[in-house]
Amino acid sequence: MTSFRSAALLLACPALLSAQAGVPALDPAGLAKALKSGTWTVVEFGGPTCIPCKKMQPILGELQQLFGARAQVRNFYVTEHLKAARDHRIMAMPTQVVFDPSGKEVARHVGFWDKADFLKGLAQAGLK
Repeated sequence: MTSFRSAALLLACPALLSAQAGVPALDPAGLAKALKSGTWTVVEFGGPTCIPCKKMQPILGELQQLFGARAQVRNFYVTEHLKAARDHRIMAMPTQVVFDPSGKEVARHVGFWDKADFLKGLAQAGLK
């Protein structure tokens, strides 16, 4: 029964899966490296089973395509890296954090962030 449900989900949500596959997940070392990369970094602190996080995946994928080399959009799974999530003051999932090219946090949003408001928030932070 479980395999049938999984197969049905895979068939019903190809866009969700392709977007999730297109937005890499970082571990703590990868996050540290990304923040030292000299480029804008947008990180969603969430989890693979979090419903709002799943709903964010297509938006994150679209943002990655839109910004291309100007910004890296990444996932960070809080449930797999609790200490690092605490170090970034993550209190709820999803939390989207925008880091400027120097690695400084310049914007934060908690919860589902629709694309239009996400783009406004990025522009206000300086990423256009």
